Amino acid sequence: MAIANTTQVLVDTNKRVVIKRVGILDSDENETIFIDPLTLSGVLNANGLPYQTGNTLPPGFANSAFTVSRVLASVDSEVGNLQLKWQGTTTSTPIVAYGVGFNDSNPQYQLPAISNDAVGPTGAITIKTTGTTANACYTIILELHKNNQFYSAGQFTDPAAFNYPPYGVTPASRT
Repeated sequence: MAIANTTQVLVDTNKRVVIKRVGILDSDENETIFIDPLTLSGVLNANGLPYQTGNTLPPGFANSAFTVSRVLASVDSEVGNLQLKWQGTTTSTPIVAYGVGFNDSNPQYQLPAISNDAVGPTGAITIKTTGTTANACYTIILELHKNNQFYSAGQFTDPAAFNYPPYGVTPASRT
């Protein structure tokens, strides 16, 4: 069977993203891209307009597009361990590393969000498994918070609410 996985976007709003991934595998995944920040809704280009393929991205996008606020993972005993990492030019420290069982990185939302610390970041999150045997499986639910410097906060879908052109309101001059 090799590797069969499905990724499902459960929530993708202007503030947060929740993604579920189920992996069924016979061999290890080696830093497969799990989330690409350019595939999320509302990405802005360097001019603050909706991103199109080939547009220039704003400075800092690769390491600040979003933060990881919570990871839920259920890892089967046939998977030795599972790691989520920020993708970069060199190997980065894992965001989380889990062994067998059910895991929750932030059960009561008391911990801070995890920001990108990769060297030469791309902004993507990768998944890696080690020690996998036949018919291994895992389920991950990952919650991210978008940085509205790089994602639309809604100004293009409801411009009047944001005083965005052509609805921009300017104060009257005092005479």
